[in-house]
Amino acid sequence: MLDSLTPAQTITVTVSAPPRREDQRQTIERLMRQDPEIKAALRRTQRHRAKTNVTRSRGKRPWTNRRTRTQVARAEPGAAWTMAYLPSLRRDLESVSDFIQITPK
Repeated sequence: MLDSLTPAQTITVTVSAPPRREDQRQTIERLMRQDPEIKAALRRTQRHRAKTNVTRSRGKRPWTNRRTRTQVARAEPGAAWTMAYLPSLRRDLESVSDFIQITPK
């Protein structure tokens, strides 16, 4: 399937099965972050966290209590995203090919 794709071609990727290992889950979520909508949501929540950080004194210095990032991309069965195929992502896509389905647009 990946041989028929051309660089910068838009593809839709769907998670078909839950990944078995933690590194496979991380790879799928990293690929999900290639989607422009997910990128925008992460950027928006990052700006919101930066505005609403709580700064208090610790050792007479300002100390920021940073919150964890929002989990926008989750590798759950049925999750789908759209991204541009890049040859540099081929190995990542091949490594999780048992858990995803790729359809060209």
